[in-house]
Amino acid sequence: MNDEHLHSVHQALQQLRDRAEMRQHLVTQSVSDAVPPDMRRLVQELQVHQIELEMQYEELLLTQASAEAATRQYIDLYDFAPVGYFTLTADGLIQQLNLRAAQLLGTVRQRLQDRRFALFVTMECRSKFLEFLVKTMSSDSRHTCELDMLREDGSHFFARLEGLAMLSAAGIKCCRLAVIDMTESKEASRALEASEARFRLLFEQSRDATLLIQDNYIIDCNDSALKLFNIHYKGELQGQHITIFAPPTQPNGKPSAEAAAAHTAEALSKGWSRFEWLMVGPNEEEMWAEISLTSFSLDGQSILHSVVRDITVQRGAREQLRREKEFSESLLDNSVDGIIAFDAQHRVTAWNQVMEQNTHKTEAEVLGKDIFDLFPRHREGLEGEAVCRVLAGERVTHYNLKLYGRPGHFESYFVPLLNTEAEVEGGLVLIRDVTERVRLAEEATQLKLRQQQEVHSAILTTQEEERKRIAEALHNGVGQLLYATKLNLENRAGGNSSRVSALALLEEAIKATRTISFELTPGILQDFGLKSALEELVKRIPHAGLHVHLYMKGDFDKLPQQLEVSVYRIVQELLNNIIKHAKARETFVHVVHEDGHIFISVEDDGQGFEPAQAKAKHSGIGLTSIRNRVDLLAGTLSIDSRPGRGTIVSIELRVK
Repeated sequence: MNDEHLHSVHQALQQLRDRAEMRQHLVTQSVSDAVPPDMRRLVQELQVHQIELEMQYEELLLTQASAEAATRQYIDLYDFAPVGYFTLTADGLIQQLNLRAAQLLGTVRQRLQDRRFALFVTMECRSKFLEFLVKTMSSDSRHTCELDMLREDGSHFFARLEGLAMLSAAGIKCCRLAVIDMTESKEASRALEASEARFRLLFEQSRDATLLIQDNYIIDCNDSALKLFNIHYKGELQGQHITIFAPPTQPNGKPSAEAAAAHTAEALSKGWSRFEWLMVGPNEEEMWAEISLTSFSLDGQSILHSVVRDITVQRGAREQLRREKEFSESLLDNSVDGIIAFDAQHRVTAWNQVMEQNTHKTEAEVLGKDIFDLFPRHREGLEGEAVCRVLAGERVTHYNLKLYGRPGHFESYFVPLLNTEAEVEGGLVLIRDVTERVRLAEEATQLKLRQQQEVHSAILTTQEEERKRIAEALHNGVGQLLYATKLNLENRAGGNSSRVSALALLEEAIKATRTISFELTPGILQDFGLKSALEELVKRIPHAGLHVHLYMKGDFDKLPQQLEVSVYRIVQELLNNIIKHAKARETFVHVVHEDGHIFISVEDDGQGFEPAQAKAKHSGIGLTSIRNRVDLLAGTLSIDSRPGRGTIVSIELRVK
């Protein structure tokens, strides 16, 4: 903004200079000789005076531009300063303040002028503020203090005050006060102090032996460390090298000093390190410790926080377990079953040769790893549930779990492993290959199924032959007789109402006989095939009661006769059920022949039912015969129905 204003001032001055030069040119022009000398002298003096006035005006504009620039600079430095500035009287009244000061107190400047500054200081800090104000007004040096202050809305903030006594323009002594919001800094300082206090409390009260190490030397320790090393006071440890209780060499043959330096270097570079360490106590007894090193910085120096845990007993037990495991592995590797052992943390502790052969993972690759890392897709499945149940002390058996990456059938037995105190410490999984046994069982099942299908075929053949015989008898016997009776009645002379009634009854009898004949064995099925028979079946259903849509896809001309009859009977029975029980207005029948299968789907918009309840009743809804037919044909049947939402019956039959 200042640059633009100065630019415009310079442009105005340039214009004034141009005008002055023009006026100077006029002065140099001589007045006509006809003008009297006094008049010529007066004109010249007026022109010179005009130029002097314009030059004075130019200087006035320069002074005004400087004043405006100074004013803007004052506003930038005072009103828009990031620090709150106040001018206080000797009594602490606010005479002047900037925008930041008003923001700090949470109100506008007009409401703050001539108010006591102490009103915005908490009651606990007002005496401290008054003492600060008196001290500032009574000296010429700068004074500071920190106060807890209040905003207009009552919220608190922490501020640092810097005050200096000055004389105002009227010669009255006042206090120039700078207020800096230190809330975030104060909160951070308090958090740091609290963190240091918590760290010290955790350090001193920790039940683990804890050391602070700098440059490989112990600088502090807690009481638990004194107890662990059987030392009476900290001075015996402070200043000692970290290898004070270590033997000259570790069991791996590496010098203790060199190994310790490597571990500390790793902790300093990575931030953390954990290792097992052989130590020699004050009584010369060996002790195994697990040491965790954590690196942190304090005042620019790297410090190591070391936690030392005595694991002598655990290590001995682990060694004993290792020896027992080696013995167990020698036995398990001779087993014909795949065997996995894992501990309570799901880590693999045994993996026999059968598992190696079937998973192509060696024992060295899997030992110590989480069992679900080896079989990640089984974590949420039945296998994961079985592992949890085993660790809870339960025996679990599963059939045909896919733990191997090859095809086959396997039985898996999950057994808990107990310690001497009957506590579960892991689990054992035995995987037995039963592929051959399952194959033999499937062959026996297929043989039994073929026998059932042959029996079913014989039954169906007998039933259809019997139905055919009954239909022919009805058609050729009863039907012909009734038809002859009708003709006889029609040829009699002179009709009356009784004759008309007799004819109507005979007509209905003939229709009923033909319908029975069609339902027992539709000749159209044998003569024209399944498609024509189903179309005729749909035509015979009165549209006023149920509107049926039939959709057929595929080649139905070369189907086995028994399968054609079964499909026809299934559709017939389903439509009868809908008419009797569903109270439907519309039905869609889909029959599809593709990929060696017959797919039947019958959907209605009727009242629906609960499939589980219908299956439990076994009768009353007409599905029993359909289920029997589908089972004998080794097909599948599914029912999707809800009360009030209609029913969808889907059937799949294999074409042999």
